[in-house]
Amino acid sequence: MSRKLFGTDGIRGIANKFPLTPEMVQKIGVSYGVYLNAKFPDRKHTVVVGCDTRISSDMIKAALVSGLTSTGVDVVDVGVVPTPAISYFIREGNFSGGVVVSASHNPYQYNGLKFFNGEGKKFSEAEEGGLELVVFNKYELPKASPEDIGRVFDGENLVESYEKFLESAGRYLAGLKIGIDCANGATFRIAPHVFKALGAKVFVFNAEPDGKNINENCGALHPEFIAEKVKSLSLDVGFAFDGDGDRCIAVDEQGTVIDGDRIIAILAAHFSKESQNVVATVMSNMGLEKFLEEMGMKLYRTPVGDRFVSEKMEEVGAVVGGEQSGHVIIRKFGVTGDGILTAVILASIVKSLKKRMSEIASLIKTYPQKLVDVKVKEKPPIEKLEKVQEALKRAEDILSGRGRVLVRYSGTEPLLRIMVEAESEGLIDEIIEILREAVVSEGITES
Repeated sequence: MSRKLFGTDGIRGIANKFPLTPEMVQKIGVSYGVYLNAKFPDRKHTVVVGCDTRISSDMIKAALVSGLTSTGVDVVDVGVVPTPAISYFIREGNFSGGVVVSASHNPYQYNGLKFFNGEGKKFSEAEEGGLELVVFNKYELPKASPEDIGRVFDGENLVESYEKFLESAGRYLAGLKIGIDCANGATFRIAPHVFKALGAKVFVFNAEPDGKNINENCGALHPEFIAEKVKSLSLDVGFAFDGDGDRCIAVDEQGTVIDGDRIIAILAAHFSKESQNVVATVMSNMGLEKFLEEMGMKLYRTPVGDRFVSEKMEEVGAVVGGEQSGHVIIRKFGVTGDGILTAVILASIVKSLKKRMSEIASLIKTYPQKLVDVKVKEKPPIEKLEKVQEALKRAEDILSGRGRVLVRYSGTEPLLRIMVEAESEGLIDEIIEILREAVVSEGITES
């Protein structure tokens, strides 16, 4: 079923433009309430709602809450929290589901809605499809009677329980000097609290959100910022989160960036006694796969999206999985990516092993890899683009087992992504140019 609203990770778009106008978001809220009441008719529903620091988050959250309560659903508003906190609250409390108002790593002009089911998991494709059927049905949706309208409750008191959970996952970090880049996003309060409570000496950056500076030249998409701070201040390790706190990118004491693949490798080794299976996406580096093979472990690949990773992890019994972008799931603690949790575990490993992060991270040798984005005005199926398919065949012949090529559309932006992995930078550039020319010749790119 083709989607009108949902992309790779929830609903995403420009604030105040379809589908993120107040009117449409209210309708989505009404539809979610109707969906819950129809699917589980024998219970009173309560949904937990949070948001990130974007200027549009208050507007969108208000519209969503208005829609939900109009159907008789109660709402617990937890304010600004990382996306994984919503999953935690659902698993620990008596909630029918949850929604985060956030556009994750995107600039402030964007926003979105991420939906969680009653198990604290991201909505499956079937659940997304079910909600869309309600949104776009041709009949008027039923509202609650005046005496049954839902209420809104303050959930700020829940945030402390999430902080305690994060602290309990790690060990005492006294003696470590840690830099954290909060991306002026949803981690700006919680992350400093957690690391200080664990005894680390904490250096906090980009924790002054103004509604427009979220992800701006900082955070997980710009790890060079925390890398420079770690080097100049002689810190032991640094961590950069994205706007909604479900990603973590690490930096060693030399300022070398440690991406999601290398983080997955470190955590897979750490938890190897609990599971020999690891899950990553098609974007993950071949070096991760080879490292795991040498460890006697098996890598399973999924499409891009931490929801797909989480589903596969459950299927194969993996404890560790994630994405190169920094979404890392540790299933003994949760079912979705959690940037602060990932950072706490990594810092605890550094403390336990009494080794420098650079030494720990040197275990995995990655292949050179380059990702190029091409702006597109439409997204026809890639398998039907003849010139692109011919270029892919040519690229595979040139690489002949010495690398990988992946061409896919972004699920959240008007972009076609070209990823090439090979033994040398020169070979990568050659392949990218072949593919880029093929994409342009198809006539789907922005002029």
